[in-house]
Amino acid sequence: MIIKHERKIQKDIEIFITYPVKNKTIDRILALIKSFDTQIECYSDDGIVFVNTSDIYYIESVDKKTIICSEEGNFTVKSSLIQVHEKLKSIGFIKISKYCVLNVNKLKMIKPMVNSHLEAILSNGKCLYVTRKYLANIRQILQKGV
Repeated sequence: MIIKHERKIQKDIEIFITYPVKNKTIDRILALIKSFDTQIECYSDDGIVFVNTSDIYYIESVDKKTIICSEEGNFTVKSSLIQVHEKLKSIGFIKISKYCVLNVNKLKMIKPMVNSHLEAILSNGKCLYVTRKYLANIRQILQKGV
């Protein structure tokens, strides 16, 4: 059940979550809510852009550059892929290859491929390859109930 209440005198948003027992679903809800409040400083041709982590589909390392692929477009960051992943792993970002980190909140479907490999299909239609080394990460997320 969702109860919404608008108060004109309220200065900030408050969210109350009531549950009988804390479980993995509650943890995912909390991570998603937290991701709306987190931004990453990115760079584009126009200058500095702050991208909400909830808008990021995936992050990849290409030619020694870290690229954020989001709803607004692609941007670069000065941090390494490992540094960005460390910052975001608590809010639903997992490594699916040596060069790619996926936002599980943008995951639409997992498609099995030949030789036990997987293909991650995102909500924007983009398909990403999950390398064998990181299959356990995806399987663990699927068991949690993406």
